[in-house]
Amino acid sequence: MKKYILVLTLVMGMFGAFASTSQLTQKADQKAAKESKKEEYACPMKCEGKKTYAKKGKCPACTMDLKLVKK
Repeated sequence: MKKYILVLTLVMGMFGAFASTSQLTQKADQKAAKESKKEEYACPMKCEGKKTYAKKGKCPACTMDLKLVKK
């Protein structure tokens, strides 16, 4: 009977550890997907190098319209 309780306790502990790891992986995947959906804009003349902006607008250096950067 003691062996049965010990084995059952070990199995439940392993199941709990697996479930928590699965949730952490799922949250990390959701965060990565959310970050990849962010749009970035940059000056087509590259007057500021590889600098990007989060919003569409005009380049502060040359006043050209910022273009969407393809990833």
